[in-house]
Amino acid sequence: MALAAAAFAFGLTFALLRPAADNEADEMAWMQKEFQLTPAQTTAIAQLHDDYFPVCMDHCKRIVQARKHLAVADDKPAAQAELTRLEAICHDATQAHLKRVAAVMSPEQGARFLALVGPKVSGQSHEAPLGLK
Repeated sequence: MALAAAAFAFGLTFALLRPAADNEADEMAWMQKEFQLTPAQTTAIAQLHDDYFPVCMDHCKRIVQARKHLAVADDKPAAQAELTRLEAICHDATQAHLKRVAAVMSPEQGARFLALVGPKVSGQSHEAPLGLK
């Protein structure tokens, strides 16, 4: 299921061993170059990422907790249903976030961004925001 995190959501192609602040700056620099963003677009996207980060962190936390619960649950179907529900919430929220980011870009670049990032979010582990794990 999908999960993107604030500025880290788009660190899909970077080595992730550097401190988070370096990753954020690298990711925004990559996005600015890759999608030909203006300074105003870059600032707006950075704000969208910052606003989404706590939502993303909450989704990760809840999904990880649900997975742990599923491993020990007596009622596996109910625990699995809850995990599936949380993953769907995360997926929908992430897709909405990605669309908001794409809407800041030119139509051509926004479509390219969604085509590039969209498929990569489906394999998210939820152990950390996308781009951090």
